[in-house]
Amino acid sequence: MSDQTLSHHDEVRLLFDAKAGSWPAKYAPQGRLAGRLIQLAGAAGQHLLPGDRVLDLGCGTGELARYLAACGMVVAGCDISANMLSLARTADPGGASQWMQLDPGWRTLPFVAGSFDAVIAASMLEYVAAPDAVLRECARVVRPGGVILGTVPDLTHPVRWLETAVGSVGRTRLAEAAGAIWPRLGRYLTYLRISRQRHPASWWRVEAAQAGLRPVPGTAATAKRAPLRLLTFQRVDSPGGSS
Repeated sequence: MSDQTLSHHDEVRLLFDAKAGSWPAKYAPQGRLAGRLIQLAGAAGQHLLPGDRVLDLGCGTGELARYLAACGMVVAGCDISANMLSLARTADPGGASQWMQLDPGWRTLPFVAGSFDAVIAASMLEYVAAPDAVLRECARVVRPGGVILGTVPDLTHPVRWLETAVGSVGRTRLAEAAGAIWPRLGRYLTYLRISRQRHPASWWRVEAAQAGLRPVPGTAATAKRAPLRLLTFQRVDSPGGSS
């Protein structure tokens, strides 16, 4: 289906439903996303303690959520992909974490204000239509003083330069035709098109400030094996406030 007949958030859901079967292997020690897991697990260790309540927003197949649960944290994992969540539940037969599917067009998280000590949004903010609204919801469900950890594309990484170039070519009719012939290429071009929130760190800081979040200094910005930037924010007492 083309983007004329399918909403953006449904395109995201379908893309990750299709990726679900191969997703866990990407987090294996030599997998393509191993750096993301190392980065977020390390950052979480700087801010969280056993017993803390954590929301893994965009949890995928649950690798990070299961790691945090094994460290003694109380974890809820949410995603819009039913296929991803099915694998997450299968890998968690004891029910150590709570798994919840969100509607692809969700606007409000199904949690009361201040439910969590931390929200982790691992490489999901780039896919949302309204990152300002998502950040406000993260701020709402985290307690005052709680943290929000997120990874977004690091625009200074050479991989992102290549993606920008390929993404420009990918919007041509010739590229669309090629993507229809080669499904793997088609999925990659779709990823580049719907991963639309690619901004510098300063842009994310401004959006976070509007949601009542302030940057937390001293957390490593990038992972050695992943072209990602780690954003770390803390909720201040009132939305739009400052420290």
